[in-house]
Amino acid sequence: MRPDQVTIVLHRPSSAENIGAVARVLANFGLARLALVAPPSWTGPSRSGERMTGGEDVLRRARKTARKASGLLEAAPVHGSLREALAGATWACGTSSRAVEGRPRLSPRELAAEVARRSAAGPVAVVFGEERRGLSDAELRHCQAVCAIPTDAGYDSMNLAQAAAVIGYELALAGGAAVAPAPGGEPARLATVEALFERLGAVLSAAGYLNPQNPEQVLAEWRRVLARAEPTQREVELLVAGARALERALRLR
Repeated sequence: MRPDQVTIVLHRPSSAENIGAVARVLANFGLARLALVAPPSWTGPSRSGERMTGGEDVLRRARKTARKASGLLEAAPVHGSLREALAGATWACGTSSRAVEGRPRLSPRELAAEVARRSAAGPVAVVFGEERRGLSDAELRHCQAVCAIPTDAGYDSMNLAQAAAVIGYELALAGGAAVAPAPGGEPARLATVEALFERLGAVLSAAGYLNPQNPEQVLAEWRRVLARAEPTQREVELLVAGARALERALRLR
């Protein structure tokens, strides 16, 4: 396990207390990388009426809850989108109670084993969704796997910080276990994978291959194929270059 290669991403959290509590959880289990995706409300005025943005007010209150772990919040980057937050990661797992077609469904222990193995090869991320609605299908498209925490069917809703504590505990356990080495070669970064699908979307649309009303339907299946292949950074760069060459040829024609 490389804890310095593991980032916990909170996607559009709404509660300052939850953000602070997650920071404490990460400190409890030796995790030091936290990233936030800001909800739209953070760009507006502070609810307290003080001269600061909503985001500044939320983070100020979160630091009070975090107490001795407030340093994690000070160092946490705030991104405008999930894609931006995951750009440098080579693998990401979203947390959701739903099964998602084409995505491996992992238990917290299985997730921790994957993180331990993959963090030896490059940066990885675990993503938690907004408290009320979690992660949407579109957001989960940026993740290669989905982790579900088993809960009683009678009350399956978990507080954000509680869910982070379950995952943090499993990551800490996996940190001391022997794991199989990651596959050879630098894994593809998600930013490069997204660049590939931008180019593929343009090329395949120009060629008349994609349904213009719903191009993502087929591209989602292509994403699943690529995720199963687990290409290296070099291999995806080659695919991007090939797609750009085809795009230029189509334009010239």
